[in-house]
Amino acid sequence: MSLLKIYTFPDIVLAQKAAPIARVEKEFFKLADDMLETMYSAPGVGLAANQVGVLKRILVLDTEYEPVELEDGEEPPAGSEVVGGRLVLQRKPIIVINPEIIRREGEILFSEGCLSVPEYTADVKRSEKVTVQYQDIDGLTRTIDAEGLLAVAIQHEIDHLDGRLFIERLSPAKKDVVKKKLLKERQIRESEEDPEGL
Repeated sequence: MSLLKIYTFPDIVLAQKAAPIARVEKEFFKLADDMLETMYSAPGVGLAANQVGVLKRILVLDTEYEPVELEDGEEPPAGSEVVGGRLVLQRKPIIVINPEIIRREGEILFSEGCLSVPEYTADVKRSEKVTVQYQDIDGLTRTIDAEGLLAVAIQHEIDHLDGRLFIERLSPAKKDVVKKKLLKERQIRESEEDPEGL
């Protein structure tokens, strides 16, 4: 497994729609593993392929794991998983290919953040419960009934696959203000990383 680059707003790949996966090939096993490692390392609860520069309809989720910071010099327990300097406990990863929401119920206002929109959160209206049909990593068709955080995370990641960031769901005025702020923050970050413009 290896860490992948997470693209951030306004990278164009985030605005592009991902293509369906016709057949689950061996390459997607590695991609899914790398995406999970990247998600756990960030840390986040979901990651869509667009966010790592791959325009294929695959996403990973885990809303139940617990990242635990290791103290300097602390040895992790035998057999435990360490990603990004953190213990990853209670892993329950879900790999979702070609997702389609087939049922929605209720509404919920949820404070969302995003690995591709660093250091920004906003309340977003989503369906409270969803049923999603998808293929698993073995290519088998499955459905999942989700509510709460899992329902929000699935909808958020499917938006990514459709080339849509959560900030697109804000009111037009708020969206414009947020995009300007994010662009300015990115320019500052990039100038700090490369002060001589090289």
